[in-house]
Amino acid sequence: MTGNEIKIGRDGKWYNNGHEMFRLSIVNLFARNLHRDEGGEYYIKLGQDTAPVVVEDCPFYVVGIDESQDKLTLVFHDRQEMEVTEPIELFLEGEVPYISYRWHRDARLSRGVYWKLSDYFDFRDDRIYIVPPVKS
Repeated sequence: MTGNEIKIGRDGKWYNNGHEMFRLSIVNLFARNLHRDEGGEYYIKLGQDTAPVVVEDCPFYVVGIDESQDKLTLVFHDRQEMEVTEPIELFLEGEVPYISYRWHRDARLSRGVYWKLSDYFDFRDDRIYIVPPVKS
């Protein structure tokens, strides 16, 4: 896995040598094997092979919500999913919303997801939390 520049754009799309990676099964494989070193640099590790990843903003981008079956699940561009089972802190940097998925503030919310999640906001002092629905 050498010789190629792999990049995650601000919009959560993955690129290889400047070309968008459109096969989401490969993007999902790379995302599931994404690691971060102590210096904050990202890399993919598959078996013995590693490849650096350039990240423009953050590595994960939330593009959808599944509210079925009395639960709240966030869906990422790379097809990963995160069930919200307890309150998650929402971070705003300017007007850009983020949450923590694997690492602190590593997932950006799309504008539509942010507005849809506002139904689940709980304001605590100067912090905002996304609180999952109470199961019936």
